[in-house]
Amino acid sequence: MSDREAPDVALLARTARGETEALGVLAQRHAPSVLRLARAIVGDDAKAADVLQETFLAALRSAETYRPEIASVRTWLFAIARNLARKSLRGARAAQGAERELLELGIAAGWGSRDPERELARAEEKELLARAVASLSPADAEVLLLRDVEGLSGEEAARALELELPALKSRLHRARLRLLEEVRMRQATLSESEREVGGLRCRDVLARLSDYVDAELPASERAAVEVHLRGCSVCERFGGRFAATLRATREALGAAPTVDEALLAKIRARIEAAA
Repeated sequence: MSDREAPDVALLARTARGETEALGVLAQRHAPSVLRLARAIVGDDAKAADVLQETFLAALRSAETYRPEIASVRTWLFAIARNLARKSLRGARAAQGAERELLELGIAAGWGSRDPERELARAEEKELLARAVASLSPADAEVLLLRDVEGLSGEEAARALELELPALKSRLHRARLRLLEEVRMRQATLSESEREVGGLRCRDVLARLSDYVDAELPASERAAVEVHLRGCSVCERFGGRFAATLRATREALGAAPTVDEALLAKIRARIEAAA
């Protein structure tokens, strides 16, 4: 089996035995995704490139500690990159994005808006979405990228972000709502729109929306949400916009940034020098 076909776990095991070229293969394979995560957190291309290099140097030093039963190599690399990127911020941006009440956040994201068609059309513009994601706090950007772009499961993302799964879900849901808030063109008000349909009030549906979109609600709760959505035009419009924006985000940001050969060569050289 060639290095290009070798599984991540085997390459990291070889790295732990001192075969630095195996880590170079891992860098070739995962550098674009690691760079995208670093860029989302630090908001600067040069700093993100530094984080990328330091991530693989840290992987070299820590290869012997990797445990495949705990996380995939990819998730493990994300965790390293995330910690290094956040350290580089020195707390300056990490404090952004203070929590707000979920109802207030939902309204700001467009729940109850009277012009959903125009806003949805704008939300699907790739350039607008990219700017919206770039404007989010590091905490919001990293959880969106890991779950909605890189496709990590909830458990994998929680490990990478050093969170319990319920905390991960809460952060993801709020980050998704803040993303919708960023793509909106004007303020919206809920006024008297909230109602009770199917045994759930609108705010109850809002609280369950991420789990509903991710198909993680128990069957009985999912059925209740669907009854409400069929009978409440406000939540039906917002739920559709919420799901469509997530799909558009995956499409807009689906291609990881290109890592040029010069940067990869620098990573490999630093790995060799540190071995």
